[in-house]
Amino acid sequence: MASYRKNARNGLSPKKETHKQNGVDTNENSGNKVMKNSLWKKLVDIDEKCTAICAVCAHENSPLSLLRPVMKLIEVSCHGVPWLLVTTLFLLSVHKAHHVEMLVNLLYGLILDLIVIGILKTVFRRSRPAHNKMDMFATVSIDNYSFPSGHASRAGMLACFFFMRYLTCPTKSLLVLTWSLIVTASRVALGRHHIVDVVCGYGVGIAEYLLLVYLWVPVETCLSWLELYFSHFHL
Repeated sequence: MASYRKNARNGLSPKKETHKQNGVDTNENSGNKVMKNSLWKKLVDIDEKCTAICAVCAHENSPLSLLRPVMKLIEVSCHGVPWLLVTTLFLLSVHKAHHVEMLVNLLYGLILDLIVIGILKTVFRRSRPAHNKMDMFATVSIDNYSFPSGHASRAGMLACFFFMRYLTCPTKSLLVLTWSLIVTASRVALGRHHIVDVVCGYGVGIAEYLLLVYLWVPVETCLSWLELYFSHFHL
């Protein structure tokens, strides 16, 4: 009874007091959560609808289905397995110190990209678009997830790697940048990813390059790591 009078003096009924915790109205919190969830759902719906419109090569009945083989070649051109194999092969074949430095750090960046994307896909676990046809080259279980796009992140990292550090010819720089953007766009056109997946993936790739610059392995260290392979070369 005394508690009821105290609540009445404070302008609160006992029922209303149960909704006051630490000075925060739980009803207000619930409303905010519903609003945030509703807004998030709308954004996801917009992403999925726009993705479906842009998936012009997703299957045989798509408007630009004739370009699907070309898009799949572009897909392979930025696949992690060929890049890792070719980089390693060149690394074991080059004769010059600055080539060794470039290839060691490139291999470092490719491995970093695989680790980062693997972690992010495991965390977010976003499914691929419903219209995606799972006929991708050399996939693993983590490739069932869509966010973020590994091809887009790799394209962004590689574009920055060559554009910012090694290419001085404007034409070659433009070609590499164009290739990276085509790879990114092709992921949506093929139906592999949502638009948000590739945009965020490309951004992750740029961030990976910045981290790679910070962790850059100098030429002396590269040579010391590979001295067993290059001991017969005059560097």
